[in-house]
Amino acid sequence: MNKFFKNSSIYVFSSIASAAVPFVLLPILTRYLTPAEYGQIAMFIVFTTALAALIGLSIHGAANRRFFEDSATKTELARFNGNCFFILFISTAIVLVALALIDNYLAIYLGLPLEWIYLGVLSVFCSFMLNIRLGQWQIRGKAKHYGVMQISNALVVLVFSLLFVVLLSFGAAGRIYGIVLTSIIIGGIAVITLKNDKLLVFKYNRADIDYALSFGVPLIPHVLGGFLLLSIDRLVINKELGLEMTGIYMVAVNLGNALNIIFNSINKAYSPWLFGQLKEDKQAIKRTVVKKTYLYFAFLVLMAALSFLIAPPILKLIVGEKFHQAADVLPLLITGQVFLGMYLMVTNYIFYIKKTKYLSYITISSGAVNVVLLLLFIPHYGINGAALAFLIANFWQFFCTWIVSAKLYAMPWALRRM
Repeated sequence: MNKFFKNSSIYVFSSIASAAVPFVLLPILTRYLTPAEYGQIAMFIVFTTALAALIGLSIHGAANRRFFEDSATKTELARFNGNCFFILFISTAIVLVALALIDNYLAIYLGLPLEWIYLGVLSVFCSFMLNIRLGQWQIRGKAKHYGVMQISNALVVLVFSLLFVVLLSFGAAGRIYGIVLTSIIIGGIAVITLKNDKLLVFKYNRADIDYALSFGVPLIPHVLGGFLLLSIDRLVINKELGLEMTGIYMVAVNLGNALNIIFNSINKAYSPWLFGQLKEDKQAIKRTVVKKTYLYFAFLVLMAALSFLIAPPILKLIVGEKFHQAADVLPLLITGQVFLGMYLMVTNYIFYIKKTKYLSYITISSGAVNVVLLLLFIPHYGINGAALAFLIANFWQFFCTWIVSAKLYAMPWALRRM
């Protein structure tokens, strides 16, 4: 049990450290970059987020799952990891062929230099290697190795970004170079350590390929829905309002994402505790869980209300003056993040009973709601409309997930005895 809590704390700390890099860089980048340059960085991140669903097909999770099935030998697991890399190579080749047909149009649409399109492919390709490496350490309980690698990745990208943007004055390109160069270095180290640990053998096996694809391909709709919900707003803003407004909006998004980091860290600690409580299958325990959930909801609603008073002056204190307009949308984004925090409290019941296919339906519908609202609101309300669409879509995701989880797994949400 002590080892469990120790490992959990390492995972949470390293995840926070890694995800906090954009937040740490915010006060610096907003003083060295123009809103339009910051908008270019936002477009690059949106592009690579979309690519991540296609390059590797999200099959790094299959390598983790394979470890727990049957009594596979270390040699068989190493071969399976190698076949996951084969899928990575093939999917990357297909993406490159497709991009070669539309790269100029895509670069113009996103407002990016053409070479950044292919730098994005390289970055996502190398990031897949890191994800495989981290997963192999996690399933074997090697939390320290996991934490060192993840924190090292965060520190290297931080150092390179500061070097290229601040010292060498490369502008937005400096941030991109920092991201890509870090992914190459850390990805290379990931492969070397996999080979050294005898966890990577390149030997084709059709059964391994089929298994990995059966795991990864069904996740594509879920990943797509997440993209529509969390990232597509920047694409619409860029199209309707331009790179400058995209950059201003992205500053508010990065500040709001600080809550996302906190909520996900809380959930990493909460979900194992919840599963233990549900395993007891006692009504008194379930009532206690519901009461604590409602208290947490009340705290989050209060946080959202206070954000309208506190968040704008804090943002103006942190970022450069050119980005102060972001203060107008930050409270709406924080409220949207609050609904995401509430969503995490109810989605665990669906994971507990292993009915995760319903999450794909909800995520896709929430993404669709977000897209429709973005197209309706942005022409009339600008970036405020984008933030409002994000808020409503996240509420929809929370509400639908709560309804579905209540139908799939009975909990005394009405606080009546069952």
